[in-house]
Amino acid sequence: MSENWRGRLSGLWARPEDPAQPITFPAELRSCHPHVAFDATFQFWWQGNAQAAFWTARRKITEWADQVTARYCVTQAGNAENEINTRIVNGVRVQLAVSPQARAAAEAILEIDRQTALERLKHRAELERIRCLRESVYSRPDVARSYWLYHHPDQLNAMLDIDFEGIAEKFGDAGESRFLVIAKLIGDFLGRLEDGDRRYLVGQLGQLFSSYNRPDLAERLDAS
Repeated sequence: MSENWRGRLSGLWARPEDPAQPITFPAELRSCHPHVAFDATFQFWWQGNAQAAFWTARRKITEWADQVTARYCVTQAGNAENEINTRIVNGVRVQLAVSPQARAAAEAILEIDRQTALERLKHRAELERIRCLRESVYSRPDVARSYWLYHHPDQLNAMLDIDFEGIAEKFGDAGESRFLVIAKLIGDFLGRLEDGDRRYLVGQLGQLFSSYNRPDLAERLDAS
């Protein structure tokens, strides 16, 4: 029998290519929290007996889905499952499940995160309050007196015994405290002058303000 006939006969008896079969396999996929995972069940159609190609396809499917679920908490299993099934191709479907232990762990982590964020906000607010007191209250004796009296309206006599100037030197910035000392010295000097000398010196100070392109300060000085 010729080789040509042998080929024809073998073709008649060859089995047709195997039809595609549904393949189902489980996998564990990451979540956005370490050591807390999704339980996934994959299903896709596979045709042929090439085991190497099958395992390569299975690995790629799992790795791709793992990258998606790594952005989700296990409490968002429905959203993660929808994204995978919407974006994946070739008829692959995935179903995500979450064990009670994984859900409890995730909820505990989320509660810790909420408490941490709340404490961070409280500390930030406290630091902002301290900064405001230091820069706007304690460093200015007149404001500090008003602030203290506002919170202790029935203790006026006690306020007279508090050294607010000393507090300003300790709580104010170094430069700010120096300016407060200078301002106090100028105030003491002006307070001891006769009216005519005081008006003359204030007028000179207004001209000085104007020469430094601060006519607004000169106007405020005239209005005081």
